[in-house]
Amino acid sequence: MKRFTLIAAAILMVTVSANAQGLGGLLGKLTGSGDTNAGSIVSSITDLLSGKSALSPETIAGNWNYTGSAISFKSDNNPLSNIASTAAQSTIEKKLDGYLQKVGISQGLFGFTFNEDGTMAIKYGSKSFPGTWTLDQQNATLNMKVASLINMKGYVAVKNGKMELLFDATTMMKIIKSLTSVYKNSTLQTINSVLNQYDKMYAGFNLTK
Repeated sequence: MKRFTLIAAAILMVTVSANAQGLGGLLGKLTGSGDTNAGSIVSSITDLLSGKSALSPETIAGNWNYTGSAISFKSDNNPLSNIASTAAQSTIEKKLDGYLQKVGISQGLFGFTFNEDGTMAIKYGSKSFPGTWTLDQQNATLNMKVASLINMKGYVAVKNGKMELLFDATTMMKIIKSLTSVYKNSTLQTINSVLNQYDKMYAGFNLTK
């Protein structure tokens, strides 16, 4: 009887271990933590603040061109709570890409220039909006002051010539409204609905040099 109990316990431990490894792999795929080649260079706002993305004024400086929207979700302590939101990330980005294109934020027409002297400019179509920028390396944030737009603070990550610049939904909406004031309100209202459909969702731009 004692021998049978020991064997049963051993089988149970192996089963639990296997299930745990399977769950860990699933979570890695969904959150990006288990895949270093994930499409998004930022798996969550927490990744930005944990120092996974090395930042310096030199890595920020340069011309950055828009390639698409970026979506991320602020992580909770329990990774299981992020499964649904992270799985929805790609779908939301594709939807947002379409609406942003309608208001002139698209490849070749939108981007950022960050100069080493602390000056910057936002390119939007044929327009250029000058301003200044500073990097808070500890908090992984860019503080931007653009004269004719709002002051902006965004989370930033840079890796292999790619940048993700993320804002809370309210700031992202203010940026879009400031740039696209001449466009129809119906499109802006739709974008606002997309940005506010999830709690703790951050939205912004994927950029490349």
